[in-house]
Amino acid sequence: MRDHVKNRKIGWLFILLALLALAFGAWRILPLLEKESPTVTFSGWKPALGLASTFAVTVSDHKSGLKKVAISLLANGREYALAEYSGPGPKVQVVKSRQFDISLEPAKMGIPDGRALLRVLAQDYSWRGFLKGNRTYIEKEVTIDTRKPEVEVLSRQHYINQGGAGLVIYRVFEPGTVHGVQVGEKFFPGYAGQLDNADVCLAFYAVAHDQPPEVSLMVSVTDAAGNTARAGFYHLIKAKAFPEDRIVISDGFLNMKMPEFDVPAAGDNSLEKFKIINSDMRARNNETIRSQCARSDCSRHWQGTFLRFPNSAPRAGFADRRVYEYNGKFIGRAVHMGVDLASTANSPVPAANNGRVAFAGNIGIYGRAVIIDHGLGLFSLYSHLSHIAVAADQSVEKGDIIGRSGMTGLAGGDHLHYGMLVHDTFVNPIEWWDASWIANNITDKMEMIRQTLAVK
Repeated sequence: MRDHVKNRKIGWLFILLALLALAFGAWRILPLLEKESPTVTFSGWKPALGLASTFAVTVSDHKSGLKKVAISLLANGREYALAEYSGPGPKVQVVKSRQFDISLEPAKMGIPDGRALLRVLAQDYSWRGFLKGNRTYIEKEVTIDTRKPEVEVLSRQHYINQGGAGLVIYRVFEPGTVHGVQVGEKFFPGYAGQLDNADVCLAFYAVAHDQPPEVSLMVSVTDAAGNTARAGFYHLIKAKAFPEDRIVISDGFLNMKMPEFDVPAAGDNSLEKFKIINSDMRARNNETIRSQCARSDCSRHWQGTFLRFPNSAPRAGFADRRVYEYNGKFIGRAVHMGVDLASTANSPVPAANNGRVAFAGNIGIYGRAVIIDHGLGLFSLYSHLSHIAVAADQSVEKGDIIGRSGMTGLAGGDHLHYGMLVHDTFVNPIEWWDASWIANNITDKMEMIRQTLAVK
């Protein structure tokens, strides 16, 4: 009897040990049987690849790790290897994630233009599938296009002032391109489908007040595959001398204006507050204005000359170099990015031309401000207003009252600060008040090209 009980205990002990062994084995083996396939993500990928294209493929497997990765391109019945990876083996510390930076130059690799297939195969170290592991296979259709787009500049002569605006008319023969005018490092997007022709494009551009007359100008066209064509055009940039204006900051001005601004870093020191406002806040406010002008309506709203603030006298000019002094000491600099016009206090301010209100609200040193989009990248700015009479996205016509003049923001007296921008670049508003300048540089040029195209 005792032997029987003893044998039963030993039997149960063996069963328990077996169960523990099975549990331990399952604990060690089950993770090796994980069924999560590797993940594949793309960065910089485009469905068309050009003369020189780059993109990244990131392959990850955060459980059993990467065993094999193969990236290739199938074109014209032939497979071209782009990247390969083989893991070090499961007994070595495996790689959980890897990025493959692909640089593809089809012409050099002998890959013909046309339709192709990108293939990505990834395999991990899982024991599933008789040690074959989990697999991820991705195919992406792609078009190989190594031909540059064609561009023809139609307008012939381009005279532009430093700090001024200009217009180029050109033809692009391939739809879906990104095109416009490159002025140094600045790019001004163009608008297709102009002058009653689907291929004809317009691009307003600007030479900023701080760009030299030697700055390069060219039309640039980039297709969906990233191929870029550039075309120069005859132009003459006239240098301008911008005056320097000395402005004395008084205690009266500081006591009147500084309470309007919240500058915690300056505490109660009005002079330090002015310095921060004039430098840091001015830069942020100008960036806010530029961001509001980054996108424009694709049709031309404006007609004829732009209205000037009625019965007003100029108080400051465009791109004046201002030097600020306090008690005979230099305290800062700024560039005046518009024209100051003074009339009677709280005078009604008309819209300078037809357009759509892109912004209506407060912009720091500019105070209450309105920005109107006149289409094709042209904007007007009205600031220091005491009252705003329009709202964002509202359509306005030339002469409509959009607000009243005032002294909000950093204005020391009632006036209108009027500015104009071509996309994100401030330009001299005086040009747009001049009927002869608009005719010679804009409308006559457009009409001449329209007639030329009609003859063809």
